[in-house]
Amino acid sequence: MRFRDTQKRHPTINITSLIDVLFLLLTFFLVTTTFIEQSALKVELPSMQNADRVQQEKRFILNVSKDGRMVYNGEAIASEDLKPLLSNSAGDVDASGGLILRADRGLPYGDVMGILDLIKGSGVKRFVIATDEQGK
Repeated sequence: MRFRDTQKRHPTINITSLIDVLFLLLTFFLVTTTFIEQSALKVELPSMQNADRVQQEKRFILNVSKDGRMVYNGEAIASEDLKPLLSNSAGDVDASGGLILRADRGLPYGDVMGILDLIKGSGVKRFVIATDEQGK
């Protein structure tokens, strides 16, 4: 009598539901996470009591430290490069809601006015000066 050879079936693990759960967790954490924009420069903003909040899709941010160092959209720039850089992107800056100037409160007033003059001279029509809320 001849016995039939049975092929051994190897057990398999179905990971489809595991992948579904992982994507669900990934989506949950992406939706619930708050993204805080980190600045390349430590800037201590002046405070203002009646400040308005600015909402923008694409942000154009100019950080200026109290020693005069500038960072534009995360890249360090020299003050003499600011005007040509802003002139080239003036249309995009105005279309996106304007430029946010984050000048340190320790920066001399004359330097801030010089930067504002450069911004206006480059053709940027919409810009705001960032401040902290009163008491912070």
